[in-house]
Amino acid sequence: MEKSWQDVLDRFHYGIYLVTLAADGLYNGMVASWVAQCSHTPALLTLAIRKNRLSHSQIMQSGRFTVNLLAKEAMQEVAQFKIPDWKRKFDGFEYDLSALGNPVLKDALGYLDCTVERAIDTGDHTLFIGRITGGEMRKPGEALSTAQYPGQYRGEK
Repeated sequence: MEKSWQDVLDRFHYGIYLVTLAADGLYNGMVASWVAQCSHTPALLTLAIRKNRLSHSQIMQSGRFTVNLLAKEAMQEVAQFKIPDWKRKFDGFEYDLSALGNPVLKDALGYLDCTVERAIDTGDHTLFIGRITGGEMRKPGEALSTAQYPGQYRGEK
């Protein structure tokens, strides 16, 4: 369904992040762009995830997630984390575990560990409010954003 205002939204710029989590004794990760800081004190961020995503139910169950800040050159990581078999998403990648036990890619510029403070129904997505419990910058570099991302998310998937 095409809407005249969708062309405006397509030109909004967002970061492209890798959201990771531990679930069922394994690790999962998904590409997300709707991530933003929403408070300094306490340190909070928002993360919007479509309700039909596996990561959505895993975050609802675990109550925690980690946001990996990807480098501008990280398109290989983005492609790998879009494969359908969630149990193979980390194949070929080196990673450490954060204090919350979630994967942090060795190539990530930095990361933020978050515990879910609140989950708000926002239509076809849930807006997770995450309390930042830890994280660090690991190396310098320019972060990946929708300006470099080849494609647009219009919510059909």
